[in-house]
Amino acid sequence: MTSRKPLAPTAVLGFAVAYGVLTVIGRMTVAQGQTVSLVWPAAGIAALWLLAESPRHQLRALVPLVVLHGTIADLTGAAPALVALGALSLGVQTWLLVLLLRRWCPDLLGAGGNASLRSPRALVVAGAAVIVACTVGAAIGNVGLWASGREADPWTAVAWFARHLAGIIAVGGVGHLAWEWRTQTIPRRAHGGSTGELVLLWVLSVATTVLLFLQSLPLEFLVLSFAVWSAARFRTLPAGVHCLTLGTIGLWLSLAGFGPFARLSDPVAAALVSQVFIVSVLLTGHAVGALSDRVDELYADATRAREEAARQAQLLAEMTESMGEGLIVLAGDGSVDRSNGASRWLAHRVRPGARDDVALAHLVDLVLRPALADTAAVRAELGVGDVVLPLPRGEEMVLAVTRTPLTGGGADDGDSAALLVLREVTDHRSGLRPLAAFASTAAHDLRGPLSATVSWLDMAIADTPAGSDAHDSLGRATRSAEKMADLIDDLLAHARAESGELAAEDVPLSGDDGLLTHVSTLLGPDDSLEVPAELPAVHGDPVAIRQLFANLVGNAVKYARPGTPARVEVTARRRGARVVVEISDNGVGVEEEERHLIFQRFHRSNSVRAHFKGTGMGLSICQTIVTRHGGTIECLAVPPGEGAVFRFDLPAAGPGES
Repeated sequence: MTSRKPLAPTAVLGFAVAYGVLTVIGRMTVAQGQTVSLVWPAAGIAALWLLAESPRHQLRALVPLVVLHGTIADLTGAAPALVALGALSLGVQTWLLVLLLRRWCPDLLGAGGNASLRSPRALVVAGAAVIVACTVGAAIGNVGLWASGREADPWTAVAWFARHLAGIIAVGGVGHLAWEWRTQTIPRRAHGGSTGELVLLWVLSVATTVLLFLQSLPLEFLVLSFAVWSAARFRTLPAGVHCLTLGTIGLWLSLAGFGPFARLSDPVAAALVSQVFIVSVLLTGHAVGALSDRVDELYADATRAREEAARQAQLLAEMTESMGEGLIVLAGDGSVDRSNGASRWLAHRVRPGARDDVALAHLVDLVLRPALADTAAVRAELGVGDVVLPLPRGEEMVLAVTRTPLTGGGADDGDSAALLVLREVTDHRSGLRPLAAFASTAAHDLRGPLSATVSWLDMAIADTPAGSDAHDSLGRATRSAEKMADLIDDLLAHARAESGELAAEDVPLSGDDGLLTHVSTLLGPDDSLEVPAELPAVHGDPVAIRQLFANLVGNAVKYARPGTPARVEVTARRRGARVVVEISDNGVGVEEEERHLIFQRFHRSNSVRAHFKGTGMGLSICQTIVTRHGGTIECLAVPPGEGAVFRFDLPAAGPGES
């Protein structure tokens, strides 16, 4: 706020001229026998002048403002004491008003920000600042009246307060709206009026206001209805100018002796009531305008949100249509609610020539209720969730199926909607069996000669003197043979994981009979395995899943920091039709650049290879088991020195299994 530049000389001159003209007009309203003016529109210009000036250059506005006020008051016949204290009253009032606005409304235009008066909060807070400042100014002005020998009582203080309050609200408020209009872009009303309606409003309201003040019945406050019309249908500045015009017409007609306000015997009272009228009209217009602006903002926000939602929906539709996986949304009653192009293509492969809805319904029925011979229970190369679908020409298509409940629910309240994800894996699954069979046969055939080799080496070591070069060479050969045996065991395990038959059933993870209780036997005497009392059960092949957990827990023990007992923590949570498991340890961890490589067969980083034994097959086996159960596995990024965290997902047991 302190970095603002001072007002340009042309701006200072403009404010001075405007204040001088309105001060002369105000002095022209001094009633016969009175000392002070009945109206004081120049108070609004004074507030705008000081508000527009930089806070560091307040005297550049206050000094000429006070001097100009005192000069005009002296030239128009005011008493010397009233000239001095009146100028002081105006200076203190304006300075205090701007100070309060900058303290209470720091975001307001001119007070340090660019916010507008077009908000209910700004109107209330700014109104409170005006009331406080005008009260202080009226007190000083009343002292000036008393010092000049004029009658000074609470009534004259109220009149002084009212004329400055009306001037600030009328001229200052509309001037601030014009300032905002000049420096910012003001949006139009969401459902604003036309030019023809604006012309009609001005003609009717001006004519009605004049007629109401030319008759004697107290009907002047009917003008408020025109203020509401103007503020509700048009932007706030045009509405403010319109309300100011109507209030000014009523005020001048009252001062000219027309209307019920003029029937009051005291001209000060007549002016006071007239200023209450103009303030009421203006505040009504400002309040309705502020509320209308707020409604327009909410309407614009809702429109933008609706357009953004439409764009997101269009983007989502384009994304799903471009996907290679089939997506089918099932309603609560099992009917197809939505589908993408890939799912319709799969449906027409199963039932060519049928309508989309008929083909999709047939595909869903085959996927959700497959024959026993078409599932992983009897097809070794199939994963959990794989379904074999017969095609019309005698061929078959293998789909990896995942079913996930949708929280949005279905058409009724009793059942939930579901999402089916269909991925064709025919070529992949058909290639697994011969490759896995070859790996299994090769590993088995290598096992026999290797066992014989190890036996002959053991016999040779027994007949060789300890400490001789021959004994050391035979020992190295034995260790190499044992390493090859471990590698063959891992190859056999990988072959079984990749192509072995999967007999899926519910597998509890926690509890006395849980899988993790059996896996805990892999821990050393000082190691620990932390498992919550209750973990969600999974649905899969118990042998494969046990091998999965055994490999991960065994790795945590194997790659523990030297001299530090292994601490393994297992957590799991259900997410839709899947159970997400995390296994974390306090071991040596995985380097960032290795996180995506460690699942490759035989991959071992240089740091691990130098200090730990292994074949590099364990995590590849884990990935194969998880993949065959329709999930994914990853090594999460953790800060260096905090071990490793592996996350994977498996089908959940019970309702909603995939």
